[in-house]
Order: sequence, then structure tokens, then C-alpha cells
Amino acid sequence: MWDVILFYFCGSLMLLAGIMMVASRSAVAAACWLIFGFLNAAGIFALLAAPFVAILQVLVYAGAIMVLFLFVIMMLQGPILSAERRPVPGWTWPAVLLPVGVVGAAVAAWFVSAPGTGANAHLPPGFGSAQQVGLLLLNRYLLAFELISIVLLVAIIGALALGLVERRLPWR
Repeated sequence: MWDVILFYFCGSLMLLAGIMMVASRSAVAAACWLIFGFLNAAGIFALLAAPFVAILQVLVYAGAIMVLFLFVIMMLQGPILSAERRPVPGWTWPAVLLPVGVVGAAVAAWFVSAPGTGANAHLPPGFGSAQQVGLLLLNRYLLAFELISIVLLVAIIGALALGLVERRLPWR
């Protein structure tokens, strides 16, 4: 029962994060909302008894890729809009504490749920393990894995090229 409640809780928080990311006027705030969405996705993976995939979600997406995105956003600083200069409203501070609650609830549900019950009952053996993920990435999805690495490399080169042009921008 708790796994279903936490699933819908993390899913609704992912939906909230997506809406806030699109509605945000600040690129940095939008990236932070995206990180929050990634953390909730990791919570769902943890609920589905895939701890390795959950840890990969946090380390790779919420960690490494979003740090790269934030680096590019801050390197290409555009003009600061008037909406970005307003003070942070008081209702947003609970949203800062929400990730801690989500992670705590997911970990609590993970420890409480017995193996073979709830959402874990219909999973094949080895689901979400490092060996299973490695076999899928380096066998079946090798081409997609390598194409994604090329896309990220092109994105980094493009960000550096745009960063060199930034000295000629009128707001500098």
C-alpha cells in the first residue's frame, strides 16, 4: 500500500516539477526544477526495486548532466529580466524542502516493503542490477548510447563556441 502512495506522490511531484520548469522565467530556476524532477524519477525507480537505476539517475542526470547544463547557462549569461530580480516569495520555501521529504519517504518505503510484494512482485530476476543495465547498454542499445555521447560532445563544443561570442553582446 505504501509503495502505491509513494509512487503517486513522486509522480505528482514530477508533474509539478515539469510544470514549474516550463513556467519558470529564470533558466537557472528551470534547471533546478528539472533536477527536482530527476530526483523524483529516481524515487520511482527505487520503489520499483531498481536501486542501481535509481542511483544512476541521481549521479548521471541529476548530478553530471545538470551540472553541465548549469555551467552552460551561467557561462552564457544573458540579460537579467525584471522578473528574475524580484525576491523569492514565501510559498516557494516549502518546495525547497520537498526533495528531502521525497527521498526520506522513498527510503522508508524501500525498507518497509518486503521483497516479492506490491510493485516488486512482477519483476524479472536481476531487474535494475548493474549487470543487467550494463548488458542492455553495451549490447542492445550500444548505438543509442554512443549517439547520445556524440550529442553531448557537440553540445559542449557548441556551448564553448557561444561562450567565445559572448564578449561582443551589447549587455556586457
